[in-house]
Amino acid sequence: MQIKTISYKRIFNAGNYESKHLEMFAEVYEEDDIETETSHLMETVERKIREDASEQLKQELSELKKERRKLLEAIEQLQKEKDKLTGTEEPNPDEIPFDSSASLSNF
Repeated sequence: MQIKTISYKRIFNAGNYESKHLEMFAEVYEEDDIETETSHLMETVERKIREDASEQLKQELSELKKERRKLLEAIEQLQKEKDKLTGTEEPNPDEIPFDSSASLSNF
């Protein structure tokens, strides 16, 4: 039996009920070693499907980092508002009123 084409299909589970399918076909000639060509095809498919998944994960990570930064800023702003309402806000030393006629000897 003469093998003329080979194919390799990979289904990659991307999570969240999503998956990616990649299938490649290769034409094999009489002088080609079928084992070598099959391994080459499989390696190519595995590398390509993971490249795509890796890029997608990098993009999702970048978006999550941006969202995290925004959330931290929102938490900081809410903490400042809470401190103002509860009176636990640290006073600005430049804005503390003092009586210039008062002396330290009163303490």
